[in-house]
Parts: sequence; C-alpha cells; structure tokens
Amino acid sequence: MLFRKPERGSSLAWTAIFLAVVTLPLMTLIGDGVRLYYVRSRVSQAADAACEDVSWSVSSRTAWQLLKDDRYDSNWNLVRQAQTTFYQMLAESGAVKYTPSITLALDIENARAVCNAQARVPLVTTNQVVTIRVTAYSKMRFAQP
Repeated sequence: MLFRKPERGSSLAWTAIFLAVVTLPLMTLIGDGVRLYYVRSRVSQAADAACEDVSWSVSSRTAWQLLKDDRYDSNWNLVRQAQTTFYQMLAESGAVKYTPSITLALDIENARAVCNAQARVPLVTTNQVVTIRVTAYSKMRFAQP
C-alpha cells in the first residue's frame, strides 16, 4: 500500500472547518430560537395569570359598576395587583436576559380584563432586539350579585 504523506489526516482538518463554519452558527441560531420560544411561553403564562388575578379580584357586580368611573381608587389597585402578579411570575427575567412589561385595560361593556404584555429579547447571534407581544383576556368572575 502506498500512502501519500501530504494527504494524510486531511479529513480531520475538513471536519474541523465544517464544524466551525456551518455547525456552530446553526447551534447559536437554534439557541436563540429556543430562548425566544421560552420567553414567549413565560410571558404568555404571566399575562394569563395577571388577567386571571384581576378577574377574581372584582367579587361583585356592584364593584364592577363602580369601576366605570376612572377616578375610582380600585382601578389603580387592580392595575398594581396585575403588574405585581405579572412580574412575580417572571422572576427569572434577569437570568434569561429579557425585559418584560404589561398594560391592563378593563373592558367594561364585555366585563373582561385585557392584558397586553411584551418582552424585549436581545439575540446572541446579532446585536438585534426582538420584541415578543402577547395578549390575554379574562372574563370577570362575580362571586356575589
């Protein structure tokens, strides 16, 4: 058998080049995709929890009718309560590196709460920031008439 000395071990070099040029960038893209999916599911869960918290907080239809007046103090309490629930659900946002926010609107005519949440997620592969938006709805649950 005759081996040519210059070609010996060249397949290992080509494999290393392939891994460096193709596989590593694909792995970072997959990592970004998984992180975006994770953040979206966490923000969605937190927005649902915030809306549910508000829907259970108004226990009577009389209190709900009073909410029509924007000057009613309970409006601010409901907003603060929803925000507290939202941010408590996302306590790991610093470790995963995203910035969440939420806004709450009360739909008086349809007796429901509308929570619009978003998260700004910086990508690892580029210097871009992706904004994920989620909307959650919750009907009011009146325990008393």
